[in-house]
Amino acid sequence: MQIRHAKRGDEAQLAFLLEDHERHYGNAVADGAGARGATFLVDASPGGTIYLVAEREGQLMGFAILNPYFPGPNLTHGLFLKELYVTGDARSTGVGERLVDAIRTLARQRGDTRVIWTTGVDNSGSQRFYDRLGMRREKKVYYVMDP
Repeated sequence: MQIRHAKRGDEAQLAFLLEDHERHYGNAVADGAGARGATFLVDASPGGTIYLVAEREGQLMGFAILNPYFPGPNLTHGLFLKELYVTGDARSTGVGERLVDAIRTLARQRGDTRVIWTTGVDNSGSQRFYDRLGMRREKKVYYVMDP
């Protein structure tokens, strides 16, 4: 298995993963609805969204979407992990851990001082995963604006 940046040619599999992700969280999504998002992520400009994929034998099994942010503590920069997803049949096989390790390596290479993310309060599976990896919980309130 390798963890790498998404690239041109990944669009069809990325679209499927994005749709699978939505369905996993109970959102109805039409087949093919992920195509636009997959193209957006593959074409992301340098310095913008970072899209990592987990690939085994030509098959994508998971992804991580990260966005740079500033400012962080002491005017440093960091990454916001918007999504981390592993397909159902690839869970508990080390894919998630490999993605997290790749995020840590990427953040260190970039000089980021922190990676932050959220989980749904009822998403106990994700919370157990992050707790098992020794991630620190912060007491924060998460706001959403629908413009």
